[in-house]
Amino acid sequence: MNIQNLRYFAIVAKLENVTKAAELMHTSQSAVSKNILALEEEFGVNLFDRFGKKLVLNDAGRRFLQSCEKILEETDTVTKDLGHLSAGGDNIIRICAMSISPRMFSFMSMFKYSYSNVEYRIDTLSDRSELPDINEYDLVIYPDEIRFRKFKGYDFYTEKYFFAVRTDNPLADRMSIPASMMNDLPFVFLKSKTEYEYPFHVCLAQNVQMKHVHYVDTRYHHLQLIAGGIAVGFVPESSTEIYRNDKRIKLLHLTDDRFSRSVKVCFKREKHLSEMAGAFKEQFLGHFNLLNE
Repeated sequence: MNIQNLRYFAIVAKLENVTKAAELMHTSQSAVSKNILALEEEFGVNLFDRFGKKLVLNDAGRRFLQSCEKILEETDTVTKDLGHLSAGGDNIIRICAMSISPRMFSFMSMFKYSYSNVEYRIDTLSDRSELPDINEYDLVIYPDEIRFRKFKGYDFYTEKYFFAVRTDNPLADRMSIPASMMNDLPFVFLKSKTEYEYPFHVCLAQNVQMKHVHYVDTRYHHLQLIAGGIAVGFVPESSTEIYRNDKRIKLLHLTDDRFSRSVKVCFKREKHLSEMAGAFKEQFLGHFNLLNE
């Protein structure tokens, strides 16, 4: 039996809904359905009665759920015990990341459940950061750009940007915006001494005619200039929560895919990883289906 299939089964059994289960597991509905079907095929019996997206345990499913919960409880206990033994002297996972998405935090929480003494050290990798030394970190999460070409990583996810305007801006009535409608607007961008955030370069490539350009070096100041109606700007998906929580700001979808960028993850060489970091890598690649990349 595949333990991952059992976990999917237990969650779907509790929620009785594929969509909600997928959201909780930070995965797709098709992945949830695939795991449930694999379990049913293995036993040769349907465990649910299906009513659209609603799945209700049948008699076989209710009986199996009791055994499933015992198996998962025993598995988690053993995993914890082994985690304590394998931690050794180095229980720190060192991460350098452009951003930490909610699904990444979810995985880190799941890993800590198995390895309760793990410690996370996270350094921020921004558009303005120098190239990190992979030997100083167990993993680096970085944008797929030329300056990172020496890293040999896995495709992790695609991060899209949103267009942020004040709610009384005429553009706020729209749900999405093309680059052609951005001309003659005042913009604000994050910038260090020499480096600009990614959308700045896209705007130049798209020949967006910017009326004024403001530069700030913190996300807080970036938000305040937009909320104050001084400028419009771009917000990466991983930072949208603080903007959505400000009632003065509206986020619009961007119709041009060039305002999205691929994010990759690179691990330190296997022989240099601690036992715990090696376990983190193995579970990370399996959880995010990157083993065949």
